[in-house]
Amino acid sequence: MRQNIYRHDDLEQTEIRPGLFGAVLEGDQTTLVRWDFPAGQDRTGVHTHAEHEQWGIVLAGSIELEIDGETSTLRAGDAYWIPAGTPHGRTLVLGDEDARVLDVFAPPRAEYVAAAHGGAPSDPTASGGGGAA
Repeated sequence: MRQNIYRHDDLEQTEIRPGLFGAVLEGDQTTLVRWDFPAGQDRTGVHTHAEHEQWGIVLAGSIELEIDGETSTLRAGDAYWIPAGTPHGRTLVLGDEDARVLDVFAPPRAEYVAAAHGGAPSDPTASGGGGAA
């Protein structure tokens, strides 16, 4: 459901990708996903999305992320940009603290919005399609 104000405590967690949970906020021209990555979770796969550019900011914890073959360590407050068509992923939580990441996609991610409304989780690593983190 679209609204103007989203309260942290009211954000509903859903399975957006197989085994990956987050809260999806939908706009007219963008989709935001607040991902929650538990410490010890398996590394994500590499994928691309041809139509979507992606911005992200680490809100809590620390992660390792690969973008276009380059691996970086990101801490709370660090941001990243992934141009459309760029391979990325292999996200891994570093340390014992859970990580929280906010991703912004433009144009909107219809498959993530659908998953948040009860649809099946989207697996971009299986199809080479879009994904987060």
